[in-house]
Amino acid sequence: MPNTGKLHLLRPLLGTALVMTLAMFIPDNTALAQSASSQATPAAKTATSDAASTSGAPSDATGSNKTGDTGTAKTAAPAPAPHCDSDHMSLCEDTNELIWSKGFADKVGTFVGPGTASWLADHASRIDQMIQVLSGPPQMRQKIGDDLWLYGACRAHSCPEKGAVIVTNKGEITATAILHFACTKTCQDDYTLTILGPKDDKTLTDAIKNWAQTTIDDDAREFKKASPPKIVTVEHLAPGAPAKDTSTDKSKNTDQAAPANKKSAPAPTK
Repeated sequence: MPNTGKLHLLRPLLGTALVMTLAMFIPDNTALAQSASSQATPAAKTATSDAASTSGAPSDATGSNKTGDTGTAKTAAPAPAPHCDSDHMSLCEDTNELIWSKGFADKVGTFVGPGTASWLADHASRIDQMIQVLSGPPQMRQKIGDDLWLYGACRAHSCPEKGAVIVTNKGEITATAILHFACTKTCQDDYTLTILGPKDDKTLTDAIKNWAQTTIDDDAREFKKASPPKIVTVEHLAPGAPAKDTSTDKSKNTDQAAPANKKSAPAPTK
């Protein structure tokens, strides 16, 4: 039977001897790494030196201007959009916007002309009376043909008296009209329609007559008038005509009844 006691004592010694024997044959990895690093360093330095000698000074890839000017063109501010004014009256949405647009009153004054007339009051300013009937409650504007707009309104606090102006898309006035009671010492019960514009332009005349009658009919329905005032006289006046011409070029509506009673004329409004 083997002597296991002595073998047990030799096991640690045999293990230590085996480890030492193996260590003698395993190369030192740390030493090998240091040796390889020392050999590679000169080569890296040589490659870096060669690259520096051939590349020269670094170029400015951005191409930027050294003065700070980036070369971007300055964009001009957009022109303001046209709006309702004396040069673009057709852009006004309704008669209120039109009447308050810059330059409109001057254009009306130039078109209507100086002098007096007895439309709203006896011998009152033609210009003032036309402005009065255009500056009250507005109506929706109406398109006439391809290049014309009709703007209507009524006199403030006296809406049965009404006015209209026709302008082109470029803002030029082509005609004005006033629906009134021919007030002198007294006012008539029925209407006179006074048109300032070319008498031979049937398009303008028909548009104004249609506007006037439609407005009267609308009032009759709204205020439940069984017998509203009628248009008994239609007169054409040349734009800018003096006051002495207001009694000329009148045409009676023969199919309408003559005015009955008369009412007192209001005092001129200044």
